[in-house]
Amino acid sequence: MSSPTTSEGALAIGEIRTGFVRHSTEVSLEEASAVLRLVPGEQVRHAGRPRAYAVSPAPLTGVDCAVPSARGRRVQGVGTVTSRATITGGRVLQVCSSATLVRSRAGYRLPWSHYLGRPGVVECLGRVDLRDAAAGFAEAEGGTRGIALGSIAEQVMDRVQGSPLLDGRLPLRAPRGSWRWAVEDGEPLFRFTVLRDGTRLVRLAVPGHGAADLLDLVEDLALHDWLLGTVETILGRAGLGSAPPDRTLRHVGPLVGHVLHHWMPAARIRPELVPLWDAVDRVHGLTRQWDALVARVRDQLALDTVAMLAGAAARRDGAAGPG
Repeated sequence: MSSPTTSEGALAIGEIRTGFVRHSTEVSLEEASAVLRLVPGEQVRHAGRPRAYAVSPAPLTGVDCAVPSARGRRVQGVGTVTSRATITGGRVLQVCSSATLVRSRAGYRLPWSHYLGRPGVVECLGRVDLRDAAAGFAEAEGGTRGIALGSIAEQVMDRVQGSPLLDGRLPLRAPRGSWRWAVEDGEPLFRFTVLRDGTRLVRLAVPGHGAADLLDLVEDLALHDWLLGTVETILGRAGLGSAPPDRTLRHVGPLVGHVLHHWMPAARIRPELVPLWDAVDRVHGLTRQWDALVARVRDQLALDTVAMLAGAAARRDGAAGPG
């Protein structure tokens, strides 16, 4: 399977979408492998530990488009985008569409056979500033984003969700998570921005690590950020502390069955990148927020259970009447 790479004079960019698999129950590794068979003749990779995880082969999408630019510079890019879909824990689907931007040696458009021979590479026809391209794609709302990686990721996600092996029933309703990232060469860098529409932007460089390793890191951050946001969304609907116990249980019960056990930070990233995950976690407080929300869910379930049992006992005593 092709993976995004970086080398001198290259920039890897991508977009990630995260959401529930549209199926009423968790899919097994065997079912996930069948659902993720996006390229005929190529195998789906999977592992059962520390949690079930399956990765699709990478379909290609041809692009002929503008290159991202914070300063609005006009440079054309031609090549192919790779996409990969993953299913984690039989329940969470992520799709990442990515490409590596490089300067074209020819300086003009070549036959498509040339670009098909370089999967996941987009050649920039003209003078391109890769730092400017990184900033335009993954650091601000302004400028020119250019390549529509988000649309490609959405299309691949819809293709997976449309599999006849899935019954189309969501366990919970939650918005899809959206992340854009850029991996550069150079000195250590980590910049994180949240746009008004909730899209997360990450621009990073870690000497000694290519985009394939860092994609695992960003996907893992995107997964846990989405889990956290999903719990916050559901608790907002549940009206904890003010709604009747049956309504609270109707909203909160599925969190226990479908969401809470998926929290497993850094489970599939390289060990040497775990300190970076931990540093991001300390700054943004993901685990602290998660622990507080989980404690709130469990405390509320305990209170509602006691209230329901007390109500049932009172009704039973009232029905029995005086002895």
